[in-house]
Amino acid sequence: MTAEAGRPQAPSAAAAAPTRLGLVYFALVAATLAPLAIWPIPPSFDLVNHWARLTLYHMAPGDPLAALYQVRLTPIPDLAVDLAGFALSPLVTPYGVIALAWGAAIALPAWGAWRIGKAVHGAPQPAVLLAPALAYNLVVTLGLLNFAIGMGLALIAFAAWLTIDRRRLPLRIALFNLVSAVLFFCHLAAFAAFGLLVAVYESPRRAGESPRDWAMRALSTVCCLLAGFALWAFAPPIDSRLSGPGSKLAALAAPMYDWTAAAGVLGTLTLIVVVAGGILTRRVAFAPTMRLQLVGVAAVVALAPSAHGAADFIDARLAVLLAYLALASLQGPREAAAKRWTIALAVALVATRVGMAAPHWVAYDGWATEFREAIRAVPPGARVLAVAPPAGRCPALDDADFYRGLINFVVIDRRALASTLFTGRGMQPVAARDPRLDATPWTPPHPAWLASHDWRGLYDTLIALHVDCDWRPDEAGLAQIAETPQATIYRLR
Repeated sequence: MTAEAGRPQAPSAAAAAPTRLGLVYFALVAATLAPLAIWPIPPSFDLVNHWARLTLYHMAPGDPLAALYQVRLTPIPDLAVDLAGFALSPLVTPYGVIALAWGAAIALPAWGAWRIGKAVHGAPQPAVLLAPALAYNLVVTLGLLNFAIGMGLALIAFAAWLTIDRRRLPLRIALFNLVSAVLFFCHLAAFAAFGLLVAVYESPRRAGESPRDWAMRALSTVCCLLAGFALWAFAPPIDSRLSGPGSKLAALAAPMYDWTAAAGVLGTLTLIVVVAGGILTRRVAFAPTMRLQLVGVAAVVALAPSAHGAADFIDARLAVLLAYLALASLQGPREAAAKRWTIALAVALVATRVGMAAPHWVAYDGWATEFREAIRAVPPGARVLAVAPPAGRCPALDDADFYRGLINFVVIDRRALASTLFTGRGMQPVAARDPRLDATPWTPPHPAWLASHDWRGLYDTLIALHVDCDWRPDEAGLAQIAETPQATIYRLR
């Protein structure tokens, strides 16, 4: 049986027992997770958002948050972390769930790449050792944990699609419908990515396959994904308050993005040069059975919009999946010397990425400590509005996503409402009890927004982000109660 026929390959000796390759791969993945043990809060702006939302599921009687937020469970996507929080409660704290989710966002895609390499080649190839270098990508760094977890599960599921015997049709239908439902609840884009991989793989007619057999194979494929499509059809509309950044540059930076787009682009181009060099010297090659999938996903990345309504980084998310898929599809090198060089290169890349990320972890840990100390001045039950300076006024806020994530600590630490907590319909299972707050954008608005909206009747606390900038809001009636290098906190008189 062959992977091209979608059936299991005979296990080789290399695949049957633990090997040096597997141990090295495990060590590389573990190295990318090591900073979490030293600095518990990764520099990832949406991570605190997830953490704050989990806090709302554990409100004790009389908790001030109960008067500010409500939980509404509906069949919506983007719930991987939330469902993990429900499943692990009360054994694991909300932060414990977040730490596990962040680890899973790195470990699951790496495992998925390993499984696809094994499914396609019969045993993982040395070139897959480059996959752990993708650990700090745009999806993980921005804290898009639900998609990252779903992406990993989609890769693992596609490896299973390639290897589970097609003659076991009832098993395939039951298993992959369950998988499609799980992927839907993880993230809609993760289910769409799995569907894309399956569709591209199954679309061509096989050699010697009759039109009837092709049609039956296509029908069985659809039957395997019905649960995910049914959930998609009945999902509620998505709140479009959040608009994505809309930059195709993000797709190029995404596979190696960590902190800045420029560094991400340079890292991705470096990885492309390394792989291209291996292909041109014929030390590695893409598996024939995966070339169509790679071309198909690359075409979608090139043509997909960067944002559509509330869906941001559409192409960039798929670019990360494409990178994992490409490295998993590489075969070789075969020569002993080339294998040793591949191991050395993989170790060097991971060490470089972890080493370059460490200063950002240190800095973010310091910011979080300072900010959490400053917000002690915010009383429980407060309503906090975050505001940003006028566009271009404070250049340091070019990386505002990392600073903005700190605002949601007021939910966790001070049991207060934060305007930056995502609460959109069809996106999140929590909502503010006061419907008037729906008019406030999730991203901190500029002073012009304050001048044109009656926000004083809705909020009693204002946090002005400025990040080492001399700008401060000039609104009347503000009394400063605390300040950090990142933000100044005011109460309304």
